Amino acid sequence: MEFKTSFAKNIFKQKYAIHKDETWEELSHRVVNDVCGDRKGLEAPLLSSEDLSALETLISEMKFIPGGRYLYYGGRDIKFYNNCFLMRATDTREGWGELVNNCTVALMSGGGIGVDYSALRPRGSKLKRSGGVSSGVVPLANIINEVGRNVIQGGSRRSAMYASLNWRHKDIHEFMYAKNWTPEQMKAKEDDFNAPAPFDMTNISINWDDNFKKKVENGNIPPIWYQSVRRMCKTGEPGHSYNFGKDSNETLRNACAEVTSEDDSDVCNLGSLNIANFNSVEEFRIAVGLASKFLVCGTLRADLPYPKVEETRKKNRRLGLGLMGIHEWLLARHYKYEVTHELHEWLSVWRDESEAISNEYCDE
Repeated sequence: MEFKTSFAKNIFKQKYAIHKDETWEELSHRVVNDVCGDRKGLEAPLLSSEDLSALETLISEMKFIPGGRYLYYGGRDIKFYNNCFLMRATDTREGWGELVNNCTVALMSGGGIGVDYSALRPRGSKLKRSGGVSSGVVPLANIINEVGRNVIQGGSRRSAMYASLNWRHKDIHEFMYAKNWTPEQMKAKEDDFNAPAPFDMTNISINWDDNFKKKVENGNIPPIWYQSVRRMCKTGEPGHSYNFGKDSNETLRNACAEVTSEDDSDVCNLGSLNIANFNSVEEFRIAVGLASKFLVCGTLRADLPYPKVEETRKKNRRLGLGLMGIHEWLLARHYKYEVTHELHEWLSVWRDESEAISNEYCDE
């Protein structure tokens, strides 16, 4: 398989090839064997030889591309296949220390992190057991930011980090303006992108809940909304995280928001189908099933950075099977950029087949 551009080939060689002469076809075999096969004779295969061969073909033809951590870690001694980890900060001394540890080892495994700090006491709150007052949200978030600065994610790339806080938290204004850098800090960043500045490694967002929604419905939009929007228009942050109704507790995110969760230490498990590379809906249906099986195998074999991730993975066993290439698919069929009847059929296959396979195999 030839890469379409030299840029794509260079990224493959720099970031994913296990040695300088590895081809994409060799990577396809390496990854499938490590995730689903016999791992060079070390374990019993998880899938049939027919499924293994079909998966290799899907990946070698770039019809299915597992997440980047699969591509990098497949075939290595350690199997950190997961892209991101979701965490909830807890309001104790031990909780602070645990969060620093968990973020450190998660980043070292190659995954990005997202932390919801809403459970922390605000700055200045009295501490009953030890005396004194709480330092609030921003100092801990800054500590995690510095962990990200000094940990090269998975030994090879910059850290991807996300932090969020509920809109009613008393520290919300300090949090929202934490990236209001001084002219000196801005100049230092212009001169050297790696120059340190507050929260410079972290994307920040405000969590909006049902209480906020009720105020909006009653025509009583809180001032923090307008302040956040003005800030967003000026600097691009904070982002907005909406958590309403039955999903109101799902305040945890990763930096790219592929997954939302209410469970501390939840984990992304990613792969994408390139819908533009399929000629028929039946071929696509088969690929959806195979890709779903691949991701289930990943939940069985992936190494994890700390024990609680394993507990949460057993509970949720998430499969993040995404789609790409939709615009190219539409152009090839002379459609406008819209959900046509045919596209709706393909999307229904993607939804139904992935759910059926994941339910069947995860129950086993």
